[in-house]
Amino acid sequence: MSYYNGYLVNNIRNLQDQNIERDYKKGKKSGFFKDNKNRVDSMTTSVNTPYISPTYIYNQSIKPSSSSLNDNYLDQKTYLPNNYSYSYGLSSQLSYNKKNLYNSVFTTYDDINDKYYGTKNKKKLYDNDSYTNNNRELNYIITSTNGLTNLGNTCFMNTCLQILIHSEDFIQRLLTKSSCLSKYTPITSKFYDLCKEMSKPQRSINPTEFKQKFGSKHSLFRGYGQNDTQEFCRILLEDMNIELNEVRHKAPYKELVTKGKSKIECDQEFDELFRSRESSIVIDSFYGQIINIFTCKCNYKSYSFQKVLDLPLLLGNNDLYDLLDDYFKEESIYFETKCEKCQKPKIKHKKKTKISRPPNILILSFQRINWRTQRKNNCNVNFYEELNIQKYIDEDCGHGNEYKYTLYGIGNHSGTINFGHYYAYIKLNNKTWYEFNDSMVSKIGYIDLNSSNAYTLFYKKKI
Repeated sequence: MSYYNGYLVNNIRNLQDQNIERDYKKGKKSGFFKDNKNRVDSMTTSVNTPYISPTYIYNQSIKPSSSSLNDNYLDQKTYLPNNYSYSYGLSSQLSYNKKNLYNSVFTTYDDINDKYYGTKNKKKLYDNDSYTNNNRELNYIITSTNGLTNLGNTCFMNTCLQILIHSEDFIQRLLTKSSCLSKYTPITSKFYDLCKEMSKPQRSINPTEFKQKFGSKHSLFRGYGQNDTQEFCRILLEDMNIELNEVRHKAPYKELVTKGKSKIECDQEFDELFRSRESSIVIDSFYGQIINIFTCKCNYKSYSFQKVLDLPLLLGNNDLYDLLDDYFKEESIYFETKCEKCQKPKIKHKKKTKISRPPNILILSFQRINWRTQRKNNCNVNFYEELNIQKYIDEDCGHGNEYKYTLYGIGNHSGTINFGHYYAYIKLNNKTWYEFNDSMVSKIGYIDLNSSNAYTLFYKKKI
């Protein structure tokens, strides 16, 4: 059950505002960047947006369709105070220019590959023996039908946790990393403990310890207020990315120079230099890379890149491919800086966005809530169990054959913006769908691929 908490705004740790270098030996908390001058805005987010993969909402009124709640999902005796301010876990600091980016990458130096875990553990992070030894435990976890106890309006958390726990690519990497978990990885350690519990035959698991540890870091989740599963998922993955980051020393800031280089050279350099600062199993599993191609009136092309955790899709059409077409459609923008070739400032450029490096796990989130109107869009969206994203991939960057995905997890929401309920559909053994509804787990014959409740889709790359 979920009644939405007041303003879930800007509680996400902003990547470019971190001022602390990680120092595991001294037990200090870790941070992404040394100082504000060392930030990587366009590497992880659009300019002037508050988050790595921001929620984009247009200034328009979306009238929700009528929707009745299932009585099983709603406790009619539970109410919030009259003066409570509702929101849906979406940032109030919104950007209308959703992909206006610039490059920022880094030079490297000799000790850039000095990894924290590498200095304490001589064994490789991913080795064949480790994968072999963990295969049995991996299978127990990703095929588990254990539920998660609702601690009081925590269905948003349970929905996200269940899908992540059943994400094979990520859990397989996490198991090989388990010996490196410590007091300096508190969130990841508690998540790993949940995974271990999932491998045991139980009816329902109590996630109290995980919630307490997560809430101790994020006051937004400290109590039992209502929150959003998309927001929670982004914060959780970001936390684990910070804790598991292997890079010990940060390289100095530098602009990426694309002039005279091919797209594939720029793409490889950006990824390499990004990973010289941020390298974790979270990035390996969930992060993709986007290329933005800018074409001046003089036909000169320049490029910028960014890492993205998910693709937030604005609702306007009712088909998933139409929504993706809209996200990747060509735009016209003005450059404030001079064109590298014609040297003319404030020239209109055509901008085309493509995927240069498809993620192993592709997360698509439907932006059903309009922040300005405080309404939820309950329209049906048609999506697919098999997804082909070939048309959105820039084949010149060398990943043109990685475009087929299969659906394995769906985060659902029933109800309105004021109250409702989250639950998950997860495919086990690549063939059977189950409904994970807090502590209740049931086998379902099929899923509705034209749904008004689908909120977040998890696809895994087909090998």
